[in-house]
Amino acid sequence: MSDHILMAGDVDAIREYVFETSSLPQIRGGSELLQECEEEIRQKYGDRVLYCGGGSFLLQVAQDQAEGIRQDIEGLYLGKTLAATVTIVYEQSSPSHGEPIVQSPWARRIRSAADKVPLDGSFPHRMLFLNAHIREAKRRKTLIPFYEALPFGKRCERCGKRMVSGREDVQDGKALCPICEKRDRKGRRKKGEQIRGKFNYEFWNQYGQNRVSEQPEDLDHLVYSARRKYLAFIYADGNDIGALLQRARDPNHYKDISWALTEGTRQALFKSLEAVCGPALDHEPFWPFDIVNIGGDDVTILIQAGYAWDMAVEFLKRFEQEVSCRLPQDLGWKPTASCGILIADVKYPVRYMERLATSLLKKAKKRAKENPDNPKSAVDFLWLPSPVSSDRVEPLLDVYRTGEGIELSARPYTLSEAQLLQELISQIARWPRTTRHRWAEALEKGPLQSLAFIQYDLARERGSSQKIQMLDHLGGLLSGRGGKAIAGLPIWHRSSKDRELVWQTPLLDLLELAELRAMRPDVEEEEERT
Repeated sequence: MSDHILMAGDVDAIREYVFETSSLPQIRGGSELLQECEEEIRQKYGDRVLYCGGGSFLLQVAQDQAEGIRQDIEGLYLGKTLAATVTIVYEQSSPSHGEPIVQSPWARRIRSAADKVPLDGSFPHRMLFLNAHIREAKRRKTLIPFYEALPFGKRCERCGKRMVSGREDVQDGKALCPICEKRDRKGRRKKGEQIRGKFNYEFWNQYGQNRVSEQPEDLDHLVYSARRKYLAFIYADGNDIGALLQRARDPNHYKDISWALTEGTRQALFKSLEAVCGPALDHEPFWPFDIVNIGGDDVTILIQAGYAWDMAVEFLKRFEQEVSCRLPQDLGWKPTASCGILIADVKYPVRYMERLATSLLKKAKKRAKENPDNPKSAVDFLWLPSPVSSDRVEPLLDVYRTGEGIELSARPYTLSEAQLLQELISQIARWPRTTRHRWAEALEKGPLQSLAFIQYDLARERGSSQKIQMLDHLGGLLSGRGGKAIAGLPIWHRSSKDRELVWQTPLLDLLELAELRAMRPDVEEEEERT
């Protein structure tokens, strides 16, 4: 196949398209339209598809057909969605031995990240060359679909940006623009239909038979059974997958690795949902989750806040298992993943939740890669009890920094640390809510005062030995990070962070996660004992 070249494509601003509105049918419909484009690519180009999923694809095509295929795929996405565009590049010729990749900022970043890839014209070199070209092409792209909105025209009741179409009547009585109308019709269940969304349908076929729950029609139905109406946005992604794919020797080897990642991620998510949310499907009127997308090694789901931590921990654990058993054994690769969780009121704009979850994912990835010789899975989370309109996570984390050298959080957590927290959460979630709030307020006063208050609180309570044991157990969580703890109850540790000595405690994180878990309908809180 010497006359065949590689072609790569990536959908532009995919999350802005899917999460443009906070309507669940719109989100579900936007994701499904993009998945239909991918399915058409797989069907039309068959064996020439090396990978297709999550808004990107890699094809091996004849050189004389490349331009026609590029135009065909660009038209496919625009025709299906009316808004989503795709950047597509292909090899003009295979790079020769020692040929440098294009000298753009993105190219230099990719070259630096892939310093072990030989410039010898091999398949890894070709992929490095192609990735540099697609990043540069996306950076230079200037043309996007434009819909004129006249100042006297009626605006869409979903996005509020474009004018409504001539056909205003839809099932929920909203006047929509052509783009929102297309997403709405695709994502809203019609009479006689049971499940909407490709991955929701696949999960239901595998685990949903004879279950009493129904798929939620909107986000309010999704959190219907929760005691407090908080929603979690979970965004998980594999670590160093680019480096893994650079180990592919040829197109077929690349195909095998891509399949292992895609199928392993899919099974990890489905099994995790069944393990964490399965009991709710047998008792609750609506599913407590909705799968937005599974794209290769990344996953996006919306879920009730009370299930979020258990779901993230279970997924990370199963991701390592499911992907590892499917990867070619000659790679010698330990698969890991990271996860960002953003929890907010169900009315909070989903587009902000997505951006904040993405930032949390990046922080988790940084923790996961602290030791390159021993990669780990990691998770980070943020709960917004009050709505704050922001798409940057750092200013929101300042609330956990109460003074110079004092932090009321120890996030992000590795998978082993997250599993320890998970064990303790189930205990604390049953505590009286007043106890959790009292301890959280005490922690804000600093290490010594909070420690004295908690010790006094335990001394005046009958049967507090279990809580003391639990706090001792929690103290071991930070011992692996180095530093020293205060004698007595080791809930505060002083350790080095960014070359500075800081006091950190995981207790407030634990109290917050327990408070979220207590929102689940299957958790019963105890009466306060004195």
